[in-house]
Amino acid sequence: MKILVFGEILWDVFPGKYEIGGAPLNFGAHLSKLGGEVQVVSAVGKDGLGQESLKMVRKFGIDDRFIKVLEKPTGVCNVSVDEYGNPTYYLVRDVAYDNITVDEEALKLHYDAFYMGTLARRSVVSSETFKKLVRGCNFDEVFCDINIRQDFYTREIVEESLVHSTILKISEEEAFVFKETGLLEYSNLEELSIKLAKEYDIKIILVTLGEEGAFLYSAKDKEFHKSKPTPVKVVSTVGAGDSFSAAFLYNYLKGNNLQACLDKAVQLSSFVVTRLGAVPEYDPSNYQVR
Repeated sequence: MKILVFGEILWDVFPGKYEIGGAPLNFGAHLSKLGGEVQVVSAVGKDGLGQESLKMVRKFGIDDRFIKVLEKPTGVCNVSVDEYGNPTYYLVRDVAYDNITVDEEALKLHYDAFYMGTLARRSVVSSETFKKLVRGCNFDEVFCDINIRQDFYTREIVEESLVHSTILKISEEEAFVFKETGLLEYSNLEELSIKLAKEYDIKIILVTLGEEGAFLYSAKDKEFHKSKPTPVKVVSTVGAGDSFSAAFLYNYLKGNNLQACLDKAVQLSSFVVTRLGAVPEYDPSNYQVR
C-alpha cells in the first residue's frame, strides 16, 4: 500500500533531550514499520536538526523525495509532560514546515491514502500546498487526524479538513473544536460522530478515549464499534494517537473488518504509551519490544 503524508516534521524538546516528532512523521513512521510504503511532503531547515531529521526519516524507511530543505529553521516544539504522562506542547512559529511546497511529480501519482492534520496549514504557503495536493492527487482514502495544537486552527481549516476526509480521527479532548468554531452542536461524542458523518459525508469517525480505548462510527452500517485496552503503566502519551491512526489505516487498507482494525489500533497505542518516544521499537506482528 502507498500512502502520501502531508505536514510537519519537528523536534519535540523534552528536559535534557530532543526527539524527532510531528504527528504526520510519527504516523508515517509507524505505518512504514507496519509495512506500508510512505512518502512525506514536508520541509526541514539546513541546520543540524534538519540534517538529523532526514537521517531519521530514512531510518524509519520513509521516502524523502518530497521533503524540501530550506533556509528556515527546522520546526521545534517544547514539550512538558505532567505526572500522568500527558504532554503540553509549545510550538515555535515561522519554521521550515510553514513553507512546504510540492513538486508536480507528486500530483501525477496514485496513492491508496492521503494523510493530513491541521498544524502545518497554519501558514499560507503550506496551506496552499495542501490544497494543491488534496485537489490534484488521486487517493482512494483521505485520513484526517484533526490534531488540534494551541491556537493554530481556524473554522476554515477544520471545515476544509472535514470536507475532504473519508476517515476522521479525533480525541475526546479535541471534540470541543466543533462547538467552538460553530460547526456543530452535540450532546455527546456518539451524537457528534453521527452528525460529522452525515454533514460531511465521512465514512468512518474514530474517537480516542485515553485509557478507555476508542470507538468508531461507520456511516455505511450506521453502527458503533468499541475497543478497550487492558490497563498499562503509562510512561508518556506522546505519539500514541499517531500509532493508533497508523495501525487503524494499515489494517483497514488490508481489508480487515472494522472491529479488528479498531482493536489493532488500540493495541498498538496502548503499547506506545508504555515507552518513551513517539516511535519505540516493536515487532509489528505483536507489538513487543525487541
